[in-house]
Amino acid sequence: MENQTQGILMKSRSASACIKEGYGLYTAKFRKTIAASWHFALLYAIACSAICTIATTYIPKVMTQTLEAAPIANAMPKGIIAMICTFCVLAIVGGVLEVATYSCGLSQLKSGFATAASPRKWWKPTLHKPMFVRCLIAALCCLLIGIVLAAVFFGVTYLAIHFAAGGSISQTAATITISAELAVMALIMMPLGFIAIKYVFRTDTHFWKLLAADYPTALKHYGFMLIVMLVSCIVIVVAEYILALPAMLLATASYQANIGVLQGDPLGMPGYITYVSAVVFFMAGFMQAYIRMSALFTAYYMYGSIETQEEERKLYKAAGKQENL
Repeated sequence: MENQTQGILMKSRSASACIKEGYGLYTAKFRKTIAASWHFALLYAIACSAICTIATTYIPKVMTQTLEAAPIANAMPKGIIAMICTFCVLAIVGGVLEVATYSCGLSQLKSGFATAASPRKWWKPTLHKPMFVRCLIAALCCLLIGIVLAAVFFGVTYLAIHFAAGGSISQTAATITISAELAVMALIMMPLGFIAIKYVFRTDTHFWKLLAADYPTALKHYGFMLIVMLVSCIVIVVAEYILALPAMLLATASYQANIGVLQGDPLGMPGYITYVSAVVFFMAGFMQAYIRMSALFTAYYMYGSIETQEEERKLYKAAGKQENL
């Protein structure tokens, strides 16, 4: 059985087929995807560049100067507070811009790339506001669920350590405990990928109602989802690591140089390192936005396959009931 969602055919597929066809569609329609979303990806890259430059250049420099001037100061300097506030604001703005970038790609995906920007109007943004709002709501709901789960897991761990372990635990045990909790959280939240993508493409429901109704459905296809999402995550991590390697080297060099200053060594970094860092982080942020977007295409086929399998199951059960009658 096959169904269709505004131009792109969906059918029951294996996990390998979802991955293959998802990446195949992404590479085939990459130019149209960029044409529709590069405006917001550019703004996101600027925000990402500002965040990473502050984190790797200015914050270590200010902290080094502060520790040199007053190593036992109790009050945090106003400069660091202002920088942290700026960092948080840029992180929020960057997150919204990243969601806007993804919403442009999802809008094209939903319409079968029928609304891609024409070559003459490549400069015109094609943000679909309803799609952006639903993507933002889905992202915020998933973030809220993640925060609640983290609070529950780490709260229970803290109480267990405080009452059962006497308030002390070895570093190795703490590392293993935290890693296990993060792994369990990831496994619990993995079905949210299917629910979020379904919520984005369905305009006749609310996220929390969909969560309550379709979380059990997602659990039925847990192994299928695990393969698709795990492979997508591996591709993203490897590609991002390769592309972000120059930025990581700059960040490491900056921190090492400032640590050396505290030990009496000269800074050893050129004066233009801030501008170089900003350019490198800008390029890395722009490319990473499109690397992460590729996972949405495999998730789309995953969603379509699960929906089709559930429809086939309903029809099979209905046919079985009619035969019994």
